[in-house]
Amino acid sequence: MLKKTLIVLTITAAVVLTPKAAYATQNCVTVYGGGVVCGAETEEIVHKPVETDLGDVNPLILAGAAFVAAGSLFIISKRSSTRLSIIE
Repeated sequence: MLKKTLIVLTITAAVVLTPKAAYATQNCVTVYGGGVVCGAETEEIVHKPVETDLGDVNPLILAGAAFVAAGSLFIISKRSSTRLSIIE
């Protein structure tokens, strides 16, 4: 138990005390026909959500509508099958 605790504390301390420079990323760009240029500024890519028809509809409402539709179709099918059996 003591071994596991020491290992967990050591790993946690190593992650917490690691210099932030180790986590930094550097932009390196490869130019066609040339070498690699590091430190060049690149334009930032911004991801925007695409508007869709059902994007504003709550999934809970869609699920409720599906259950109501399924129940309605079940009731209608039961009624029409009993009417057919009575007629025959």
